Amino acid sequence: MKNAAIAAMFQEIADLLAIKGDDSFKIRAYERAARTIVELTEDIATVAAEDRLRDIPGIGEALAGKIREGLETGSCSFLEELRREFPAGLLEMLQVSGVGARTVARVYHDLHLQSLAELEAAARAGRLQGLPKIGPKTEQNILAGIERLKRSQGRIPMWSALPLAQSMVERLRILPEVDQVELAGSLRRWKDTVGDLDLVASSKEPGRVIQEFTRLPEVTAVTGAGETKAGVIAVGGIHVDLRVLPPEDFFTALHHFTGSKEHNVRLRGRARHMGLKINEYGLFRVPAAGDGAGAGAAAGEGSGDDPRGAEDNAPSAGAGEKLKVESEEDLYRWLGLPFIPPELREDRGEIEAAEAGRLPGLLDLKDIRGDLHTHTDWSDGRATIAVMAEAGRARGYDYLAIADHTKSLAFARGLDETRLRQQMEDIAAYNKAHGGGTGGGGDTPAGGGGDGFRLLAATEVDILPDGRLDLPDEVLSGLDFVTASVHSGFRQTREQMTERVCQAMKNPHVDSIGHPTGRLIGRREPYEIDLEKVIACARATGTFLEINASPDRLDLSDHYAREAKEAGVKVVINTDAHDPRRLDEMLFGVHNARRAWLEPNDVVNAHPWEEVRRWLKKA
Repeated sequence: MKNAAIAAMFQEIADLLAIKGDDSFKIRAYERAARTIVELTEDIATVAAEDRLRDIPGIGEALAGKIREGLETGSCSFLEELRREFPAGLLEMLQVSGVGARTVARVYHDLHLQSLAELEAAARAGRLQGLPKIGPKTEQNILAGIERLKRSQGRIPMWSALPLAQSMVERLRILPEVDQVELAGSLRRWKDTVGDLDLVASSKEPGRVIQEFTRLPEVTAVTGAGETKAGVIAVGGIHVDLRVLPPEDFFTALHHFTGSKEHNVRLRGRARHMGLKINEYGLFRVPAAGDGAGAGAAAGEGSGDDPRGAEDNAPSAGAGEKLKVESEEDLYRWLGLPFIPPELREDRGEIEAAEAGRLPGLLDLKDIRGDLHTHTDWSDGRATIAVMAEAGRARGYDYLAIADHTKSLAFARGLDETRLRQQMEDIAAYNKAHGGGTGGGGDTPAGGGGDGFRLLAATEVDILPDGRLDLPDEVLSGLDFVTASVHSGFRQTREQMTERVCQAMKNPHVDSIGHPTGRLIGRREPYEIDLEKVIACARATGTFLEINASPDRLDLSDHYAREAKEAGVKVVINTDAHDPRRLDEMLFGVHNARRAWLEPNDVVNAHPWEEVRRWLKKA
């Protein structure tokens, strides 16, 4: 994630230089550096610590210095200087899908537009069409992008916020005054987007911790600071709140600020019925005589993901004995419930399930046995077959599938029948060289390496607009695993897209549908598709549905992944990794699956390959 943060820093520098009209060579240098760091297969922090930044192609001493500064401070002085040269609204424009730095430069210099609102007004008035390379269609696309941005306003993709949150937690954790500190809020619940960041710490010197927090290098402005709480604006314009409580109150505060507010309201109601009162300051036994304490606990709740309520202003108002809570498990135990994991705390039946002893045994990262959708440099990946295979083996996987794109995706160097057969031969050769197995085809024995690892011959075959597949059946039949995905024709009607995907699932060689809605969180809305019908079709055809673990996709969403589970459709969690480092994104897919209440038995690749083979249509 640090790679992504440094790459984003360089891309923003490139964008601001382009708006400024600076030297094109300098702009391209920053753009290349951003791409190089995103594609880097090592952690940039490790490379910096080992003094190897200059070994990265295109990274000279000046860029290396900015990388070091970015790793140490979360930003760099050069970027901050550029930001001060332009209205903040220009950066808002860059958040609109399809609006790049050169478009922003045109509207800023030629039309003197300085904000997103001004851009929208100009587009609605047809004023953008007179600019170079902007016609009526482009203008309408800009308006559509603004509407999408409005719908997600105030929320950012989880993956974008996570590096910042982790960095701030790490800096606080090393302070001698801090006993414990953790992420809370929607980020701890692993929601795919977050509104702001919540941190909870415990300390006997809260004032000192607050002071250090407001001085963190990631902080660009302080919105408020008291003895036990502070709010700041961090790099990227993200609002961050910190609460510091005594050590004995840490776990009730962590639970409270994790939310969701709906889950907390339900627990408060349960506590009242048990003669208890719960808030961020602790768990209390209400005096037997009662004084109305806790009445209206559900009133005055915050909006959005904010779990705070009006009753939390007083630590123990109307309460009696303070009960000892040394963990979140303790808190739930006092309420007569088993521990409810953060991912489930959305008031979607988790409390009823806990009461009935029916909470799911959630999937864990260690349950994952392999990855069935990865790419190599045969198409648009950035590593060889052998490098991807070794990365899978290094993660302790039993199997890893090479699933490169097919020929209709010319921009991705998709494989035709001849190249795919050649790749299958290379995969078989790898398996044979690493343990004597043959591999590379649906009818071959397990084989693989001496440690039991098996490299699978697969494909991500394109689903054409009419529902046909991009490769003939005789080629698909020789593969271990076939993922079918939509990569074009996103503007088809709901009925057309649904029929298109269902038609693909009827093919006897299609094992899974990849990223079933095509969404890119914060950048592209899902295409129109009836997922209820898709799930029903998947059940009827025995097709798996993918949770694409790439954090900008998480597709299926947790909502529809749970619907798939309830319909009896198995889910496969894949990274869609285009380089070895991105295999680590399996973590995001697992947490998305946990939010969907998925257990190991619901997930295809939580099982050994021989068991998976028995579930395939071709078995």
